[in-house]
Amino acid sequence: MMRNGVDVEAVNAAVGAMRKDAAAGQRTPSGLLSWNGGAHSTTIVRNFVIPADEPTALGGTDRGPSPMELVLTGLAACVAISIAYSAVEDGIEVHAIEIDVEGDLDLRGLFEVAGDVRPGFEEVRLTIRVDADAPREKIEELVNHGYRRSPVVDSLTSRVPVRVCIGREETGAG
Repeated sequence: MMRNGVDVEAVNAAVGAMRKDAAAGQRTPSGLLSWNGGAHSTTIVRNFVIPADEPTALGGTDRGPSPMELVLTGLAACVAISIAYSAVEDGIEVHAIEIDVEGDLDLRGLFEVAGDVRPGFEEVRLTIRVDADAPREKIEELVNHGYRRSPVVDSLTSRVPVRVCIGREETGAG
């Protein structure tokens, strides 16, 4: 059965498997990035090719969203998915979800112009609009539940360790 575009049977089967065996819920998403020169890169994730670049004003060639724009995109998409899944669980029909997302970024941190400025977002704001067959209080509950269960929200608001390993590519030059 489909509800809000979600294959409810597939989700229920996955949740049932996770309840029986925690390992069924473990995933290691991954991608492979290739640098194309300058600020432009291409990442392959599953069967998808995702470009990234910086705007020309920052020395890029504007051939894709910036990495920070991709972070905002991932955040908004994850919150929307979490809201839709929460609505499915509550039996609520959703007609539309729109999210305006923006983040304040001080580029002095990236370019090390000021030593006391972080290179990341200072604040991120989401404005979420949901059109659903539910009263406003229930929609607010859905939005709050979707936000709380979002893996991207958790990753951005928690101290997630990032481990960097240096590899060496043998180019045959030399």
